Amino acid sequence: MPNKSDLIKNLRPSLFWDVDSAKLDFEKNADFIIGRVLDFGNLREWQAVKNFYGLIRVKKAAQKHIFADDRSVNFWAMILNLPAKYLKCIKRPSLKIPKAF
Repeated sequence: MPNKSDLIKNLRPSLFWDVDSAKLDFEKNADFIIGRVLDFGNLREWQAVKNFYGLIRVKKAAQKHIFADDRSVNFWAMILNLPAKYLKCIKRPSLKIPKAF
């Protein structure tokens, strides 16, 4: 089973540019850490998070996470084998019909 030091060495500090990464609690801040990897992580970081937290925990965190765009929602829905309707996005398509001049 992976331990905390395995996870730390596989996550780039730049993922946590806006917080003091030394103060992150890997249990209390799990949703935040998983969300950062879903948004900005690479394959190695994704595998490290999946191995450390487990796929079930990652799926739960993804359902709470708010993604920046629909492409990310669709990608992670496919990877995590979840219906896209269970994932949130900050951008929603406009329902307005453009008017002609």
